[in-house]
Amino acid sequence: MNESNSSPIPKPRIADACEFMNRHVATVCETMLSLPVAPVPKPPTVILEERVSGTAGFGGEGVRGVLYLHLSTTTANRFAAIMLGLAPDVVSSDRDVNDVIGEMTNMLAGGLKSWLTDSGSPCAISTPGIIRGNSYLIEAPPEVECRTLVFQCDAGLVEVEIQIQFD
Repeated sequence: MNESNSSPIPKPRIADACEFMNRHVATVCETMLSLPVAPVPKPPTVILEERVSGTAGFGGEGVRGVLYLHLSTTTANRFAAIMLGLAPDVVSSDRDVNDVIGEMTNMLAGGLKSWLTDSGSPCAISTPGIIRGNSYLIEAPPEVECRTLVFQCDAGLVEVEIQIQFD
């Protein structure tokens, strides 16, 4: 009897998640906003200006974490105007902006969830939430790996923060 030489799927790593997210952020921005984005190799330090952050948690077999989408208020307003078909300088209501950033966060987290599941760590995602303010930092426990990816587009900087723990 011949046994197949199937090796187990290697567990994903944060570097693999970042590589996927670099491609996925570009796809989401191009699809939803018709805005090409490019990674910023040496991103500025933390955005301390007024900002809007979308957040979605994820967890499942062997993995748990959270994804944040951080945008300056100006960039978030521009994204909402594009999505809602408004003139670029028209500021949408906070509710409209929150809806657009929540949907973008959901798409980014959904892509990460699918990638994690395909990589052998099936999981589910939470409903997205919105944080607004300035000068806030989000800290993860020491055992959680954190990476921040920054992208530039015509509307401004797009910051995607991944906090993930593989068991």
